[in-house]
Formats: sequence, structure tokens, C-alpha cells
Amino acid sequence: MTKRSTSYLLVLAALLLPAAPPASAAAQPAEPRVLVLGFDGVDAELTEQWMAEGHLPNLARLREQGSYAPLRSTVPSQTPVSWSTFSTGLHPGRHAIFDFLKRDLETYRPSFAAFDETTVPFLAGKWNPALFAAVGLLLGVVLGFLAAWLLRMQGRSRRAVAAVAGLVAALGLGWVARELVPTSRPLAINRQQGDTFWEVLGEAGKRVRVMRMPVTFPPEPYPHGELLAGLGTPDLSFRIGKPFYFTSELFFQPKGHGDFSIETVELVDNKGVIPTEIQGPPNKLFPERSAYVKIPMQLAVAEDRSRLEIEVSGARLSLAPGEWSDWVRFTFPFNSLVKIQGIGRFRLLGLDPEVRLYLSPIQFDPERLPPILSLTTPRSFADDLTSRFGLFKTIGWMIDTWSMTDGTIDEEVFFEDVAATVAKDEEMLVGLLADDEWDVYFHYFEFTDRVQHVMWRHTDPLHPLYTEEGHARWGDSIRKSYEQMDRIVGHVMETMPPETFLMVVSDHGFASWRRVMNYNTWLAREGYLVLKGESPERANLEDLFDQGEFFVNVDWSRTRAYAMGLGNIYVNLAGRESQGIVQPGAEYEALTAEIRQKLEAFQDPENGEHPVAHVWTRDEAYGVYDPNLIPDLFPSNNEGYRVGWQDTLGIVAKEIVETNRDIWSGDHCSLHPPLVDGVLFANRPLDLDPQPYMGDVMPTLLALYGVAEPVRLDGRSLLP
Repeated sequence: MTKRSTSYLLVLAALLLPAAPPASAAAQPAEPRVLVLGFDGVDAELTEQWMAEGHLPNLARLREQGSYAPLRSTVPSQTPVSWSTFSTGLHPGRHAIFDFLKRDLETYRPSFAAFDETTVPFLAGKWNPALFAAVGLLLGVVLGFLAAWLLRMQGRSRRAVAAVAGLVAALGLGWVARELVPTSRPLAINRQQGDTFWEVLGEAGKRVRVMRMPVTFPPEPYPHGELLAGLGTPDLSFRIGKPFYFTSELFFQPKGHGDFSIETVELVDNKGVIPTEIQGPPNKLFPERSAYVKIPMQLAVAEDRSRLEIEVSGARLSLAPGEWSDWVRFTFPFNSLVKIQGIGRFRLLGLDPEVRLYLSPIQFDPERLPPILSLTTPRSFADDLTSRFGLFKTIGWMIDTWSMTDGTIDEEVFFEDVAATVAKDEEMLVGLLADDEWDVYFHYFEFTDRVQHVMWRHTDPLHPLYTEEGHARWGDSIRKSYEQMDRIVGHVMETMPPETFLMVVSDHGFASWRRVMNYNTWLAREGYLVLKGESPERANLEDLFDQGEFFVNVDWSRTRAYAMGLGNIYVNLAGRESQGIVQPGAEYEALTAEIRQKLEAFQDPENGEHPVAHVWTRDEAYGVYDPNLIPDLFPSNNEGYRVGWQDTLGIVAKEIVETNRDIWSGDHCSLHPPLVDGVLFANRPLDLDPQPYMGDVMPTLLALYGVAEPVRLDGRSLLP
């Protein structure tokens, strides 16, 4: 029914029906709209300090209007873990997202905890050539008979034409299937368990819009809703985010240790026309033909070195040093039939004396998605967003921190990326907020987290990379990111529909990362992890994707415990791990108690501090869990310490405790959760005693609408 016909019916009803009773007698209170703004990594202590100093006036006003409290995070206090609890109302043992990484019980190999990647047949799989040939035969025979009939051919001649046409079509389509059609395709499976608040409210008839919630890829349909997937959505290379650095600098070495997926490309010259290429997605459709799909790119340096001309994938652009390109569309052909489309942006870092060119992670083009992949639900929502707001970042980890960490871009370029990312997401928030098509709306911003990760060294005088010069230039950058959050909140408070219930939430706080705690090295020194030879010097995230080797030279026949992920310890348990030696029961209990006691007592040899604040058993942390999935012990660090990158990937470092000299200088992932509380604001009074928990938001939303909990939730309603 159109809006116009609806209005005619309303007029007719007004003329024919008796007047309604006064509103006070007949009308029921309208259900409120709910708007939740999620800001990743906003720390309670910093927020309170800057509110007191007058830097966050809108958040202070929100506190005065309604409520504020530090928000208790999960164990551990990690982004995918905490937001999954927010989404489901379940603790991590029940929703099964407990870390960024999990281990394979058979191979001990790490993989991403939130998602599994598998392959499924494409069409008929290995029988595609036979299927296509059969279809070709049938189609060819029909067309052959039709052609013969049109040519007035009779009897044997007509049958001969049909047979030849069928044979040709069968051979042709069989060749197409064999050469151009894949037999299998990759499939991502989200391992988060439990019903989300948008699914439950959608089933109850509420219109729920969710923008960039972590751990929502691939997006699952739900009634009356629209969702854009967030953290976990890969780039075109199926990485968290793989940026590129093209340089003519000879023997370029990154500032970092190569822990992240930076694609560094050495150019053959620094002048004239320079041929190069872009390495695109791994060739998962035709792996026997090539490891990656690559496309050529040509660079041309102007004689006066004032501009760089770029030709790639049919696009031609010209950049001066310091300029960003608009979105560039890239086409990566697996073959002449199968192609994949992506988007990315260049930034010319410099031309004199060497060419230095940055390319953002190439991500899926929201207007030209492969038919087997969706970034939104419904699928058409991606088209709606693009038609309204233009091209936008589709990758889950939107702001590039990896290049900053490896030193291929500096702070200025990093903050240009931050500004562009936030501007586009704020534009989408403002536009979607003005719609009259939602009852509950959640919008997530990541920039507060990403800024703190790489800029903390400029604010902490005790950090090894702190300098007076850096502090003078960038020492207020974290506070400015909080002020940007405050400005967004203030604009929303002024423009959201009247009577909207507003909440502002963060998943965890932040702290300085000055010292590195290597649990595998500690386990090896204490005799719990036994090596047959030297451990490899380093691994990186690329090894996760390229089937690299992990736990090389570990003697599993004598190893009783090992560490993996951001601070998790596993017992090499008989009957669970493929080469387990520790017996369940008394031996297991004695071992975990011993490791726990020793870790909490361990002192940093350099300063006498305790790197480990507390060690939870999984029973203490969760109570209910999958015993084959969840780690046996959760060590948590004191302020200033975090588990090392190499330890995360199963490498035994040279020292138990090391100095952190990485640009990635602030963190929260393995810290003791009470040290890194998030925040909760609301524009109405809430019951905040005892301290609210990340899992309290879902039951609060359900209670607000009178919707029953789908199962017993681990949080509580905060409604007074």
C-alpha cells in the first residue's frame, strides 16, 4: 500500500469513526527507541579524568542527565571476546569466543578463534565438467534440431546436424568447466554461539539496525533488521588487513619486527617508468595454477619529481607527494571468466630521492561483491549504503595500524586515515539516524582503540619509546580522540529522535605496554615445555594464512604445558591433545595449581615487579565451557606488561621478560580486567550497583521491550 493511499484511509477513518478518548485515558506509553554507540577501548580512568578537566562536556552532561559507571570487561579483556558478551549476554565460556586465536588439538597449530575457514563444492564440484558437458549435449541437440528444422532438413540429415551440435556443445562446455570453473570455494563459518540481541528483538517484531558490530562476519539474516559486518570481515587477501608499501629504497627494513602482514614491494628504479605488480588474493579457486592472483601496475615519475602517474586495473591517476587518491577499483582475474573486485586508496609518501608509495589494504567493493559473499544482511543493504554514502571501508579492522607499527607510514599519515575513516562513519551514522526505520540502532566506532594502541608511547614518560619531542607533537593525541568521541556523542544527543534511550558503551579500557611477558619461554625455563632444538627466531601473522610452521622443535612427548594466543596456557592433556601426556584428574589439578602459583610469584629480573597479576582456572573464569576449546589457565598481566607477539604464535623467545620497543605501545588484551574497565553512559537512571558488566546490556534491552530471555543470560537488567 502506498503512503498516499494510506493517508486517504486515515482521513476516511477520521470522518466515519467516533472521536477517540483523551490520550490520558486510552493511550499506552509508546515504546522507546534505543540508540547504542559503541566506542572501542575507551578507558574509564581516562574518561573520568578528562570529564573532570572539562575536555568531555557532552559525556559529562550525559552523566548528569542519567547514569555513568565503569563497565566491567570480560576475561580476557579483548575486543572480540567482550563485544560477543555484549551481543549475546553470555560469558565467553558459553559464546565460545575467548581469544583472537585457538589451537588445533591434532596439530597444535593456531587459527582464528572467531571463524573457521573451510571449502565446499562449487556447483557439482569435481563433476562440474561432466555436468556442463551433459547440459551442453542436451542444449546442442535441441539447437541442432531447431537449426535443421529451420533449414528444412529431413531425416538422417537433421539427426546428424543435431548430433554434431550436441557433441560440439558438450566438448565446449566441458572445456569451460574444466578450465574456467572452480570445483570448490572457500566458506567462512562464524563460531560465536548464542542468540544476539538483534536476532531476539527482531523475532519480537522490533526493527534493529546494527553497524559494524565485531564478530558478525559472515552476516546472518534476522527478521526486521539490517546489519553491516564489523571486526572479522577480511580484506580481499582474506587477511585482517594487508597494506602495501612500494619503495625504491634499497634493502628497506621495517622499523618493527615483521610481526604483521605488510606487503613490501621493492621497485626496480626511482625514476622514469617503473613496472611493478600488486599481489592480490590467494588463489583459493585454482590453487594448482598459482599461489596468488597478481595484477600489473605501472608507475611513472615526472622528470622534476613533482608527481607520480599510476596506471593499474584500467585506472589512471596522478598524485603529488602528500596526496591521497580517491577510491581506486581493482580487478583481479582468476581467469577470463572468474574475477574479483576490490577497492583501495593510494597515498604518495615521497618521490625525492626515493619513490615511497602507500596502498591501503584492498577490500571488497560493496557495489561489486562476489555472489558467494555478503558483507550485509540483507545483501541489498550494501547497495543501499553505497547509493546513499558512496564507497566506504568494508574491512573489519578499518584503520591501518600495521603500517604504523612497521614504520612505513608516520603519525601524520595515520591520522589522515583516522580522520577519513571517522568522517565517513559519522556521515553514515547521521544519515541512518535520521531514518524512521529503526527501533534499536547500534553503531560501532573503532578509532579510540586504534589511536591508543600506537600513540601511548607519546603519553607515558616511562615507556621505552617516549621522547620529549614526540610528546610535544603527539602527547595530546589520545585525549583528542576522546574529544572526537565526545563531539560525536554531543551531536547525536542534539539530533536523535525525542525520547530516545541513549547508551554509550566501551568494551574495555587501556594501559601502557612497556614490558613483554613471554609465557612459552617461562614454561620452557621451568621445564613444562621441552624443546628438541632451537626455536625459530620469529613468526608472523602471515604464517597463519600461508600454512607456516608453529611450535617447531617442541618435544611433545615430554611437554606438559604450552602457551598460545594472547596469554592462554594449555595443558598437554592425554586424551585431548593428539600427543598429550598429562593425565586427567589429580595430575592435571596438581600441574595447573603449580603453574598458577609459580606464575603469580614470578618477578621481573630487571625491576622486581610481578608481571602476572592473577591466574584464573577456566572453572573460575567461566564455570561452563567446552573443555576441548577453552584454555586451562588464563594468566593476566599487571599494568605495564603484556604477552609478547611471538609468544602469541608459539615462539619461544630468548628472554622471559623483554623491553617493548614497538610502536604498538598501548594495550589491554592480556591485562588483569579490573585494570582496564570500559565505560557505560545512559541518558536515564540505571541500577549500577553492583558494578555493571558487559553482559548486562542485552538483558537490559530485552527488559525494556518486555521480551523474554531466550536462555538464562549471564548479565542482569540494569533497569531500576
